[in-house]
Amino acid sequence: MFRSVLGLVVSAALVGSVGFAAAEEAQSVTEPQLLSSAADAIKSGDAVGAVQLYQSAIIYAPGDPVPYQRLAELYVRQSQLELARQYFSLALDAQPAYAPALEGLALLDLAAGNRAGAVAQHEVLLRACGATCPETAQVEKALNTGAAP
Repeated sequence: MFRSVLGLVVSAALVGSVGFAAAEEAQSVTEPQLLSSAADAIKSGDAVGAVQLYQSAIIYAPGDPVPYQRLAELYVRQSQLELARQYFSLALDAQPAYAPALEGLALLDLAAGNRAGAVAQHEVLLRACGATCPETAQVEKALNTGAAP
């Protein structure tokens, strides 16, 4: 029943932006399709549509940290940093050692002048995915230059 309700929610969201035929197809939509459609919406400049699609992906797979993290990244690009922080944190609720969300929080801390918070996130990243992890390296680079990339 939950998937049927989700299909109706996604269908309603899609009707306004892509028409009835696409809404009918939404009944069988998958999380990867929602994420891909959100990325396409961002490329075309439709941030509102992207937010709706990421939120639909979250409803579809609430235990997957990826849609939370991608929505957080969108909010960073829109300078909505508090919303970004909330969604990075939700990604960590879904998967506590999720490196992209740990990186996002560290970079937000650094951008806000909270070097101690960024260092703490870096330490968690080191334990979670190691020194060779790309996210760890990115945070380390930002800490060494004194600014978030």
